[in-house]
Amino acid sequence: MATSRHISFLTRALVSILCLVVAFAVLALLVQTRPALDVVSGERSLPAVVVMEVAQIPISRRTVGYGTADALQHADVPAQVSSTVITVPATTRIGQVVQKGDLLVELDNVDFAQQVIRAELALSAAKSEQSILEVERGAAEERALLALKDKELSEAELQRVKDAFTRGAAKQREVDLATQKTIATSSTAVNATESANRFPAREEQASSTVSTKLAELTLAEENLRRCKVVSPIDGVIQNLDVRVGEHVTIGKRIARIVNSGSMEIPLRLPSYARPHVNLLDSVQLRSAGFGKRYWNAHVTRIAPEDDSQSRTMIIYIDVEQNPISSTRIPPGLFLRGVVANTKSMTPRWVVPRRALRDDRILVVRDSILQSVPVVIDYSMTGEIPEFGLPDLDWAILETPLAVGDLVVVDPGGSLRDGMSVRSILASEVALE
Repeated sequence: MATSRHISFLTRALVSILCLVVAFAVLALLVQTRPALDVVSGERSLPAVVVMEVAQIPISRRTVGYGTADALQHADVPAQVSSTVITVPATTRIGQVVQKGDLLVELDNVDFAQQVIRAELALSAAKSEQSILEVERGAAEERALLALKDKELSEAELQRVKDAFTRGAAKQREVDLATQKTIATSSTAVNATESANRFPAREEQASSTVSTKLAELTLAEENLRRCKVVSPIDGVIQNLDVRVGEHVTIGKRIARIVNSGSMEIPLRLPSYARPHVNLLDSVQLRSAGFGKRYWNAHVTRIAPEDDSQSRTMIIYIDVEQNPISSTRIPPGLFLRGVVANTKSMTPRWVVPRRALRDDRILVVRDSILQSVPVVIDYSMTGEIPEFGLPDLDWAILETPLAVGDLVVVDPGGSLRDGMSVRSILASEVALE
């Protein structure tokens, strides 16, 4: 038994020693066959940074503003009489194209038709009264002439009786009778003249009555016509606010018509941009939010005052377009506009917006990073192919730079002023 245990222990020891020998042999083989690493020294040992060579580029000053498009031609069509809706044509639907004069809604016109008939009868009566006055005036003037002639004859007879009385050929009683007759004829002449003189004023009053009745008839006919509510402009129905059987009052909106052929876009810009915005400056419009669409236009009007509360100014852009085109600017669309001042096309120093950190940029000079403070004049959005960068956001600097300076495109947090770096031009690498 002791011999068996001794043999088992010896066997295990030999196997363990053999395993260790094999392991050391494998380790030695791996060490001998390992690849030799190249030792990097010199400039390639420095951290690499992507840089761009700055240059002055002729660029126009650009200002960004926002506004909502509005149709120059739009109408809230009101009811001009109080009545009940009796007809809404099949063509009166939201989104339906209408022409000027097309029927939108018809109101009950029974009361207004009766008012027209009553006004016509009143006008006829007034004209008849005016004709009667003309006849009466002629008769009154004839009576006045006859009364005056009768007065003249009475006065002449009185004078003859007085002459006869003076010669003793007439009695006092005859003189008194002639005097009494003269007085009677004079009174009749005065009354006839007064009656005739009243007719011009009465005719003027009758003429005013005729004009009043004519105006009432015109108003009644206009109210009858207003029972048919028609479109005042060419356009598209935006809203329809009534239904058949609904009673409407004067001023209630029946429908809203919008013509998007002529658009007005008031853009609000920062007040400081006023010296840099001129009439006919080009404007690139873009729909804000998702589904961006673009339009080109120009400044047509500039408001003279600034808004002291929002510190903004307003420019107006008028756009003529096809109102049924799918690419038109719809009323109510919120727009972003970039105004380019064509008169300020001067060489400027431009760097990517991402190259700025706390209003400073990192410049590589003699392979040494230098932090340079800069002042931003304004920002712009768009591609600048001269630099070969995919950036869309740029900063235009007031601070001058040196020709040939290498600006770090995207300074990371590990880069510090005074570090030695290795520059790689952005045009030589693919930036995502």
